Amino acid sequence: MNHNKLPLLVATSLLLALPASASTAETQAQRNITEHGHFISEQQPYQQATHVPFVSTPYAPAKTMPEQCRDPKVEAYIAAWERGEIDFNSIEADATIAQDKRGCTTIDDDGNYITMAKCSLDNAPVGYMWKELSDWPVTIGITNGKPSDHNPHFHGQPECYYAVSGRARTLAQGQYQWMETGDYFYIPGNTIHNTPIEDPSGFGVLYWYPKNGHFDGFKYYWRNDVKYLRPAEAAFDEVDLMRKAAMGLNEYGDNESYFDAKRANAK
Repeated sequence: MNHNKLPLLVATSLLLALPASASTAETQAQRNITEHGHFISEQQPYQQATHVPFVSTPYAPAKTMPEQCRDPKVEAYIAAWERGEIDFNSIEADATIAQDKRGCTTIDDDGNYITMAKCSLDNAPVGYMWKELSDWPVTIGITNGKPSDHNPHFHGQPECYYAVSGRARTLAQGQYQWMETGDYFYIPGNTIHNTPIEDPSGFGVLYWYPKNGHFDGFKYYWRNDVKYLRPAEAAFDEVDLMRKAAMGLNEYGDNESYFDAKRANAK
């Protein structure tokens, strides 16, 4: 055998073993179709591994928007708010939010979602509500709340806040720090965050997920979702200790009478 021709023969054999480009594309397309005929273009929430979260964001509330949070649509909402052109009631969703989802949503004491006929905090069993404003290319919403507890949680997507009204203490840099009207706040992905509202003035935030669209692709993780994942459970335990130290709060779900009294005094 002429050994000088060996590399050429090997290369030719490899090329012959590869399918034609059109055939390769067809095979890949077939792999991407489910039995229902839908294309799978990305990993779905139920396929995602459960992460061990960071206990707290290393960032603190600030008066300037973090670079990680910049988005033209969000900045337009904030500018209109600061000019006094919109408030919680008049702010409008864009075309990516269906007409039947442009009202207010809240939850009941059992965690069930409730669509509110009238956007009044008096109709919110747990003392807070929210609106969806955009789902693509960036997911945006806005909240309004009276004194109320909030469940510590995390998700893979980074999240940004802009405080539109009132103030509350939020978990930042390993402690609960005040976030005041006009403050920005950045939370990296897979980081536990929590913002109970104690102040009688209440608290409202514009929230968004930079570079992330389609809320139905997000996966939220609560304490119950990491049961038996010991390092993740330990992270939530540490958050409970910080809540207790800063505000005297017990684990989420065990402070109803405290916040009921706060809401009563706020009226």
